[in-house]
Amino acid sequence: MKKVVMILIFSMIMFACSSKPTWDNMSEEAISAWKSFGVGAELANKFSDNQISPELYGEWKAVDLTDPEIVISWNESKFSAISAKSWITGGFSLDEAVENRAKGLSPVKKADSSQSQ
Repeated sequence: MKKVVMILIFSMIMFACSSKPTWDNMSEEAISAWKSFGVGAELANKFSDNQISPELYGEWKAVDLTDPEIVISWNESKFSAISAKSWITGGFSLDEAVENRAKGLSPVKKADSSQSQ
């Protein structure tokens, strides 16, 4: 039993070490670009897997949107970085922004419904 546990632990350690993201699948130019934005291999791979190039990420970073989940989800919904920033600054969730954009609306700051007149 002890031997089985040791083999399982060793296997898990080996798997964890072997699954660490690397720069292997990227060109030197892409690696350099990602590093210039302060993005490591793991995050660069996550962005790349979601069709976000270093250049596109630069647009998001320029408007101070760097959270991977925000960048990926808004980009997948076909928002540019500038447009996403406008909707987010206006207080809209992604779902609200998608719905309002489909109606041809532009972002404006949402009214605070907690204040009554």
